[in-house]
Amino acid sequence: MKRQDSGIWREALRATSAGWDLALPIFAGVLGGYLLDQLVDTRYVFTLGFLVLGIATGYYNLIRSIRRLDERACRKVAREKEGKQEGATQ
Repeated sequence: MKRQDSGIWREALRATSAGWDLALPIFAGVLGGYLLDQLVDTRYVFTLGFLVLGIATGYYNLIRSIRRLDERACRKVAREKEGKQEGATQ
């Protein structure tokens, strides 16, 4: 496998991970809220509350993932730029 191909697969894995970072807290919030509603015998109070909390947590995770990807891309560009400058001075 070529080096470029492994980079593409690495980015695809990161994108998949970002999807899970968004979906998993939402699912866990709804499930936890539903179970708590069943336990306490309330209607959908905890389900809706934990759904909102799960959505907020999911988007927070997604924003963190995007920032990490952006930082990696900036570092990569800086390394490439530095390498070109070193090649030009030699």
